Amino acid sequence: MAKQATKNANLKHLLSPIKIGPVELKNRMVLAPMNETFSGHDGQATEQMVSYFGARAKGGAAWVSTGAIMGTRLSSKFVWGRNIYLFHEGHIQGLNLLTDRIHYFDSLATAQMTIGFGRQGHSYDHTLKVPAPSAGLPYEIAMEKIPKTLEGLARIVEMGRLFMVGQMTREMTIEEIRSEQKEFARSCQLAVIAGFDVIEIHGPHGYLEHQFLSPLTNKRTDLYGGEWRNRKRFLNEIMEQIRYACPGVAVGVRISNQEYMEGGLTIEEMIDVAKDLEARGADYISLSAGGGYEESGHLITDKDRAEHLPESAAKFKKALKVPVIIASQHDPVKSDKDIASGKYDINALGRQLFCDPEYPNKVASGDIDKIKYCTYCNTCVLRCLSGAPPACPRNPIFGREYAMDEYKIGPRQKHEDVIPKGIISLPMPALERPWWKPELPVLEKCWRKFTGPGPR
Repeated sequence: MAKQATKNANLKHLLSPIKIGPVELKNRMVLAPMNETFSGHDGQATEQMVSYFGARAKGGAAWVSTGAIMGTRLSSKFVWGRNIYLFHEGHIQGLNLLTDRIHYFDSLATAQMTIGFGRQGHSYDHTLKVPAPSAGLPYEIAMEKIPKTLEGLARIVEMGRLFMVGQMTREMTIEEIRSEQKEFARSCQLAVIAGFDVIEIHGPHGYLEHQFLSPLTNKRTDLYGGEWRNRKRFLNEIMEQIRYACPGVAVGVRISNQEYMEGGLTIEEMIDVAKDLEARGADYISLSAGGGYEESGHLITDKDRAEHLPESAAKFKKALKVPVIIASQHDPVKSDKDIASGKYDINALGRQLFCDPEYPNKVASGDIDKIKYCTYCNTCVLRCLSGAPPACPRNPIFGREYAMDEYKIGPRQKHEDVIPKGIISLPMPALERPWWKPELPVLEKCWRKFTGPGPR
């Protein structure tokens, strides 16, 4: 428990650096990806969103991860509240401001990219059918499955129950699947150009990538459904395509450890998926839990539902060679011991860094008795469910970072790259070249003679 933590504890394992692919993390504490809903209604980066991430970078997190970024045009039509968009060059400017802020405070920037919410998405027009692996399978959330702190809202406010039943779904065609995959790979290249150091493929929590894996949501009978190897195909292909599209970039995947639902994905199956992803070039595996909205007690973990995660992660760690990340471990002393014993490698902190963005710095300085711990009250989530941006009763600055001078950017620092590595130093292949050209050529000479003034 956090109360057992004492001042000046020697947490050398939590504070030690670690390599993930081509990048090195300065410690083992990172900001977990969350849909914090600080982006604009049309997916653009806002000053509050940029300042929020800057505050967590300034707080000492080794990397700062965005929530799920919508990586295709189709996915952007079916979201949850507000999400960041990145599927054309016009989105790069705002996200480059974001990565600049993170790098200014000496942290790495991670873009969590998703190919879509699938059946968990919502459109402005609720009569539209949501693209998903299978037709006719809207999600349904039972009261027993939601976090305990959200039951009161769901029982009293009908608007709060609006999202407890999803929109009707339609089956994606194979042509549509392949088109979406290609656009998604291109969007990951745009993320690299925008200055992100790490690409994380979002595969847990009942999103589209997860839906293809699960027998509960994938009822297809073609090469993307049915037997286990077919249900793995969608996510495995995405991993292969991103690895091809973004050579030399750190690429990882976040997945659920299991679904915790009768007939759902087991931990053995998810370990098998993790091994497939590692074989296809994943530099790390990040573990969350649960089947998504219909098992949201693990999506938005209660304290007791998070306690088992280290033991679950240890099984993945034993089967993999790449680093393993887990979430919701708020006690730094216990986390240090778990890392030392080989249960996992990196601690991803979500709501805890809502509550206290200086958590990593306090751990580094030995002032862990000054950490303000998250109480799992889920005030942040309640506000998001209502459509408002999140706030925290223990952190009066949360949600107002944009107004704080300490999180504003200054002159470019020596440790910052003037040109993001992805612009010139990584040989990213063109994914949209014409079919009649096997490769876009480099033209050495112009076929027209030079006629201008002065020597050429």
